[in-house]
Amino acid sequence: MGTLKIDHARINAAIARAEETTSGEITCVIKAKSLDYAETPLAWGFGIALVTPFILALFGINIEDTISAHLPSAIAGWEASHAGLADYNHLQALAIYSLIQVAIFLIVYAIIRFSPLKLLLTPKATKHRRAHEKAKEQFYARGLHLTTGQTGVMIFCALEEHFVEVIADQGIYSKVDPSVWNETIDVLLKHIQSGDLTTAFEAAVEKCGAALSAHFPPDENNPNELPDVLIEI
Repeated sequence: MGTLKIDHARINAAIARAEETTSGEITCVIKAKSLDYAETPLAWGFGIALVTPFILALFGINIEDTISAHLPSAIAGWEASHAGLADYNHLQALAIYSLIQVAIFLIVYAIIRFSPLKLLLTPKATKHRRAHEKAKEQFYARGLHLTTGQTGVMIFCALEEHFVEVIADQGIYSKVDPSVWNETIDVLLKHIQSGDLTTAFEAAVEKCGAALSAHFPPDENNPNELPDVLIEI
């Protein structure tokens, strides 16, 4: 989805048209790049490094035996009658296991951290939760909660997370049927899935504008409290 093209001018014009019929304010926000999931490479790095000794054992690889096999024969014979050398070999094996785990952690972390795997390996629930948090953050950051009559609406889309949300302020929720927002999301998703991101936002804005105009018609002055522009973050 991140490669979809978008026509800012058409969307900005759609917002302006919709707001001519209502005292409400509509803002569109799009997050084109994925959010940062710093915990994902850490979790996978630790997890894979942790199970490495078990994987080695599964394939019959024993580091301690490998060390003993490469000792000089004279030392190997002496080892059988001296527990101190056996303990030393055991500590060597543990140290090598630890180094292997550290190396694997660093390799896995780097691969996932700096590649598309980070997004692919992040659970869907985590991605949607973080996208929802970003949507709420943008709602307040853009001042939609400060509009006269609490009539701000934000249409939010996180492209890489495949997540869309419509957030309406308290003044709207008290009058507009919640099903309107579900219908707006359905319209948005329908066009996004067909590859037309511009039409998706235009249709969603039109849907929100119609709902707002029915309950919040323009007043005598009808001031434009927020910019009529698509915001990319």
